[in-house]
Amino acid sequence: MKVGHKWIIALVAYNDPAIETRVIKERLEMDENEQLAALLRGGELVAVLGFDNEAAAEANRIDVERSCLR
Repeated sequence: MKVGHKWIIALVAYNDPAIETRVIKERLEMDENEQLAALLRGGELVAVLGFDNEAAAEANRIDVERSCLR
């Protein structure tokens, strides 16, 4: 059985000026827990994209980055 995939967008930020704040995207299998995946990557879940399209996921990541890191 073929498993579908989705993308998450997460904001990774720390109270440490030595660590750069960034917005990441990550591809997950459909049955993976999005919140846990973001947490394990050191981030806060911002969005879940229920489709497997990396170009669209990157466009969403850039939009979130613009709004979060002004």
